[in-house]
Amino acid sequence: MNREKESIRTLEPYVTNPTVCSVKLDANEGDKDLYLDLLKKLGNSDLKLNYYPDDSYTELKKEINNYVGYEPKNITVGNGSSELLDLCVKTFLDKDEMILSLDPTFSMYSIYAQVFSAKYVGAKTEDDFKLNVDSIIEDIQKNSPKLIILCNPNNPTGSVLTKEEVRKIVKSTDALIALDEAYMEFGDESLIDEVMNYDNLLIVKTLSKAFSLAGIRMGYIVANEDIINSIEKVRAPYNLNSLSTYIATEALRQKDRMYDYVKSIKEEREKMYKTLIDLGVKAYKSSANFIFFKSDIEDLQKKLIQKDVLIRKFSSKLEGFYRVSIGTKEQNQKFLEALKEVI
Repeated sequence: MNREKESIRTLEPYVTNPTVCSVKLDANEGDKDLYLDLLKKLGNSDLKLNYYPDDSYTELKKEINNYVGYEPKNITVGNGSSELLDLCVKTFLDKDEMILSLDPTFSMYSIYAQVFSAKYVGAKTEDDFKLNVDSIIEDIQKNSPKLIILCNPNNPTGSVLTKEEVRKIVKSTDALIALDEAYMEFGDESLIDEVMNYDNLLIVKTLSKAFSLAGIRMGYIVANEDIINSIEKVRAPYNLNSLSTYIATEALRQKDRMYDYVKSIKEEREKMYKTLIDLGVKAYKSSANFIFFKSDIEDLQKKLIQKDVLIRKFSSKLEGFYRVSIGTKEQNQKFLEALKEVI
């Protein structure tokens, strides 16, 4: 007997790659050493693990405030930006209401829609994966979505909407817009300073990318008080554990490390892009910590795995496309050497 609810019976789960390689550049993760010392500091802390976390996350929100400049009443935190986007769908959409996003974009957005019996449509990008703001607005007006999720910079393509383009989209609709800025520290078009100017905008941020802390699963939303209060009605209590809260708070107190790391990633990204172009690879300019590219080499991912290098392979409509994370200088060099050998 199939006890699944009808909306998920055809759902394909999000599957991660279990392959182990010493050069792992498939998941846009950061430098393992950036905040490694916080593990030792954690061990010497006075955390009381027999108690539930402070559900107000007072110290953490204080440091988020020091980073982005908003009071705790304008912030909610969660178990990675994934949980927070899931919360947005859970909070604001009823059955058969619509989410509009980009096509292609992060595949979990459409999964959230299916789980909650919402409809989903992707606004098409250009042939070169650039984002056309007028085309996006046209799709919004045609489909009248209740919620719009914009990954900016976009994953997996690395393309970015400028501040002015995002403003234009926000002003064009009454729909709620969730701006997923997971990769924006590597770009220069964040709208975080302007989020309170709009009553239909929330911004989702994470410590997984620029802070190299994907393993602690910590993200946060910044928005006006009405939006935050609505999400808080749905958020489960203690949704961020004490260990993650501690490390996130300490990392935000030492954010200068992140700034230096981001600068180095941008420099490595430009070097890698230039090298890929010089090798004759069709690579796309990126504002994130990865590069999206196309290759006609058969089984490229498999051939690189044989050389102990793992990158992300896409399928279906993106067959022949790949995404490589920007790693350390050594990792990037090993990837490029392996790719040259395959070519």
